[in-house]
Amino acid sequence: MNTLHNIISDNNQFSDGKYEILYCTGIPHSFEDDPLPMVQTLNGADVNCENVDLKCKVNWLEKNKVIESISFMMPRDDAHLKDVFTTSPYGLIKKNRTGVGATTLELDSPRNSIVVVPTRTLAYSKAVNSRIEGDENKYKILYVGGKITGFNPPKIPTYLADSSIKYKKFIVVANSLPSLLNIIGKENYNDYFLMVDEIDSYQYDCSYRPEMEDVIDYYFQFPPTQRCLVSATVSRFSNKLIEDEPVINVEFNEPLPRNIRLIHTDDTNIRVKKSIEDIISTHPNDKILVAYNSISNCGYIINSLADELKTDCAMLCSTKNESTVEHYSDITDNQLPQKISFMTCTYFVGIDITERFHLITVINSKKFHTVLSVDKLQQIAGRCRSSEGLLSETIIYSTKESTNNLNPNDVCNEALIDAKQLIHFGKLYSTLKYKFPTTDIFRNEIDTTEFIRKTARSYHGTKPVQILRQDIHGDLMPSFFNIDYIRIQIELLKNLYSQAPHLMDKLIVEGHNIEYQNLQEQERITDAVIEETDAQTLLSNESQRDELITLLREETTLEGRERTANTLRTQCSSANRIFLEHFIELHKYVPFETLIDKLVLYNKASEYKKLRNYVLFWALEESHSIKVTMRQNLPLNETYTGEELAARFNTISGLLGLGELSSRQAIPFLKEFCKLSTRTTKRVNNTPTGAYKILSYNPFGLNVEPLQHIPAAKDMRKEFIF
Repeated sequence: MNTLHNIISDNNQFSDGKYEILYCTGIPHSFEDDPLPMVQTLNGADVNCENVDLKCKVNWLEKNKVIESISFMMPRDDAHLKDVFTTSPYGLIKKNRTGVGATTLELDSPRNSIVVVPTRTLAYSKAVNSRIEGDENKYKILYVGGKITGFNPPKIPTYLADSSIKYKKFIVVANSLPSLLNIIGKENYNDYFLMVDEIDSYQYDCSYRPEMEDVIDYYFQFPPTQRCLVSATVSRFSNKLIEDEPVINVEFNEPLPRNIRLIHTDDTNIRVKKSIEDIISTHPNDKILVAYNSISNCGYIINSLADELKTDCAMLCSTKNESTVEHYSDITDNQLPQKISFMTCTYFVGIDITERFHLITVINSKKFHTVLSVDKLQQIAGRCRSSEGLLSETIIYSTKESTNNLNPNDVCNEALIDAKQLIHFGKLYSTLKYKFPTTDIFRNEIDTTEFIRKTARSYHGTKPVQILRQDIHGDLMPSFFNIDYIRIQIELLKNLYSQAPHLMDKLIVEGHNIEYQNLQEQERITDAVIEETDAQTLLSNESQRDELITLLREETTLEGRERTANTLRTQCSSANRIFLEHFIELHKYVPFETLIDKLVLYNKASEYKKLRNYVLFWALEESHSIKVTMRQNLPLNETYTGEELAARFNTISGLLGLGELSSRQAIPFLKEFCKLSTRTTKRVNNTPTGAYKILSYNPFGLNVEPLQHIPAAKDMRKEFIF
């Protein structure tokens, strides 16, 4: 550890290798001196000294030895970071408030920059307004991300070659960063400053967007002084590399207390409906924004409204749902699209809404993806950029009683240990397979993708997430953001949403003015509305699925279809993403048209699992021990009692990865591989006994030949899912 004496390099500069402060006069004798000297440069960022008298506080983890963070006070509560700096400081910037212009600072700075944002909508909103006057297709800031209808920015090489744009500014969606960096070239990373914005959203979203964690792999390829992470609400990170980044805390003189109507209820949906109706009745010309991270529940609420209100509704969500969400819309010119707008987490960060509106934020504790921290609640309220603020703010929430006394950090550590053990196993397996190639247990190679997929686990009731990932080099790593998400789930459910008063108490401690209600609802959204909404969603998903199938059909090779399916699954609804994942699993075995028919027919999770098991059995080479043993012990057109079926099925159960089964257990599994007759009888010791006849080995009607066979030597014990 460095002592303070060793940290200081000269009379004006304070440095420990991570933090750097250049003072206008000599360094302070003590960092508790009052007044502290004025700062000229902080972590590589020049201070606008003519306008700002900036002073920094050093926060010690261990006095005069280890620095925890450096803090500075904004000159005014309405100031922006560009009022303080000419460029962004390097490190982890905790801005602690929305609307301070961190992204704007970097995009306006006199250097080449790459700003990574979590959503296409956010990237587009920053880029589209940077068009250079006099040229219809020339932008100061280049958008890099998925295609947006009506927006056609120049290609990356064209933009890079444009000498009239002195400083190259890219704003890129997280999953498009690799393609941008590939064009720029690693040898040129020193020429760019990399900012990763809204880093906290990665901890929430990575479970269904694993490519977001790749961004951090690339982040650490940039020099330490050429990168920063930014968020208004930063949680702890299990990734020690991020935890070791220098931390800059942005502080404010006065808190921003909000006037919040806080409603605890046993039915969030009906309460949102009533709240909308109440606002409309008293303020018929005002706009309403409902922040609720559940498309289906938003649909129930919209369809429960009177017809004249339904037409005034819009749904702001991911573009992948554009063709499946009836009221889908987008924000244009920083204005809400309708009188009543609903938004999911896609719009919780980075979006500026310049008009005033009534905000209703919803937490349904039974659906964890809707649960929000106090910081996230602040972030959502911060979407309103009007100087006059929100018209009103209502938070509607339910609770879920917690019976455990878990320490979230202990659970996080448990997941980390599990991940490290799995990585060790993966490495050890390859080593032992090389040393003992003839040992049965090492017969097969590890399918890394499948290995990672099967690491999905629930910890003490949390949503299951994969605790492993492959980094950009192909190495197995803990999925740190997913592990963070496990901790966040436990923290929020335990500390905020286990009992009704907890959220109120926390908001009061934060300095907000709370009007609290605890309601037991007397009404419910009707079953008819729910059924109608679900039917609409089903039809929309089916329509999108038909479009996806058409695109897959246009490909003529297995490789082309798999490549297209992998691309499409990032651009469609969650239901169709699952459909495409099922397609990818089975398309190399089952002819295209037959597979599509079966996937449409067996689309529920439990049904697909059985179809998958049968396809794997069906695709085995005829000489595979499973097929040989099955047909020897269970010949067709023979009648067996339940006990006989179990005894005969148990001859192959071990080959399938199952233990010995009773007749009650064996018969449902057997039906995944054989077509059985309806229950009949067989005389056993002159006593009629319930029995079945094996009619065929084709319970799913696959009347085609496999496109390819699974080799006879393949060990299938880990392949079937029961």
